[in-house]
Amino acid sequence: WPLVRECHMLNGEIDFILKCVAPDLSGFQNFLTEELLKADNVATVKTSLVIRCAKDAPGLPFEVLEARLTRS
Repeated sequence: WPLVRECHMLNGEIDFILKCVAPDLSGFQNFLTEELLKADNVATVKTSLVIRCAKDAPGLPFEVLEARLTRS
């Protein structure tokens, strides 16, 4: 599924969280109804839409990356 940019397995009530990027709401709805909900291993879906990005810092902070590299 190209719209799915991230997928994380969680503990608790929710099994997975997906970060999807769609061209528009219609494309997202089509993905939900025609692909995700039709998957054999998907029973239910709950959605939330981002209304504003408060912070977007992909990757690792340099200090974390450096610490990981020096440990190995």
